[in-house]
Amino acid sequence: MIHLFYGKDRYRIRAALRELRAALDVDGMLESNTTVLDGASLTPDELMAHATAVPFLASSRLVIVEGLIGRLGSGRRPRRTKKDGGESDPLEAWRAAAAQLADPAVVPGTTTVVFLEGELDERSAALAVVANAAQVRKFDQLRPDELAGWVERLAAEKDVKLTPRALAALAQLVGADLWALDNELDKLGAYCDGAVVDEAAVDAVVTSAREARIWDLTDAVVSGNEAKALSAMRGRLTEGDAAPMLSFMIVREYRQIAIVKDLLDRGARRDAIARDAGVHPRRIDTVLALARRFPWSAVRRAYDLAIAADLSVKRGLQDDEAALQTLIHQLCAIAPRAAARAYAGAPAR
Repeated sequence: MIHLFYGKDRYRIRAALRELRAALDVDGMLESNTTVLDGASLTPDELMAHATAVPFLASSRLVIVEGLIGRLGSGRRPRRTKKDGGESDPLEAWRAAAAQLADPAVVPGTTTVVFLEGELDERSAALAVVANAAQVRKFDQLRPDELAGWVERLAAEKDVKLTPRALAALAQLVGADLWALDNELDKLGAYCDGAVVDEAAVDAVVTSAREARIWDLTDAVVSGNEAKALSAMRGRLTEGDAAPMLSFMIVREYRQIAIVKDLLDRGARRDAIARDAGVHPRRIDTVLALARRFPWSAVRRAYDLAIAADLSVKRGLQDDEAALQTLIHQLCAIAPRAAARAYAGAPAR
């Protein structure tokens, strides 16, 4: 049997692999009969050598191939010219290997081959080579309307009880990063120790920890430092933070600036402002300085840009990451020049 698991959602890809392994491991011997092959250097002959081997003292053998299709690329590059004037197919050897993998006369029925990939070009000739011989499952990132249900099911598996507001807050804060959601549910379960997780618990366990890791991004945006903001964005995405969550936290920064600015206009004191605006104690001085330097016109413009970015995703004009990058560029462009001093903690003149 040949399987191809690919897509943006690596969490569900790995979950599907775990389910398959559990189904194959009927005698507890699969671990010693599993081979993981690096597609970056794999040859067709090496793949076939592993696929045609019989299991040792077990009923099944599992061969996992990681990143092969991504390495082979689209297959639309110029073909090499043969000496006789014809053209050679760079995927020819892999087409032959795929045909052999699907042939029960070549590969024993005890062998299961699984190709694991990330995002792939749907027009890829290399993808077609494997897909034509395999059972294919594509794992797209969960849509926002699917996310809450997924969190609820995982929480039930972990025996973590959440209020509806806590569930919504968790899904909104973390976004579609399922690895992070899994981890945060474990932390919430330990924090509440059997009690129902409410919105306050989510704020205490999840919000503070994630805010601390993305302050570099939000501070760079409001100070107009685009190079630093884009670098921080790439770092957060690499670490697994979802683009919608980063957009949410950037907008939340402007929301806090707006609330603090309004409270300052009303003559509220520092402690009351920190409490009513929900600003972390370590950041209240920075946000106060920003609120004094940002004119209301810039705050309103930031909200308009955030709404436009959200609509561009919902209308299919941009994906989440492209919309985030565009929003960062636009917000940095409208940051008051003095905001950099506020970010650095410089006193207002």
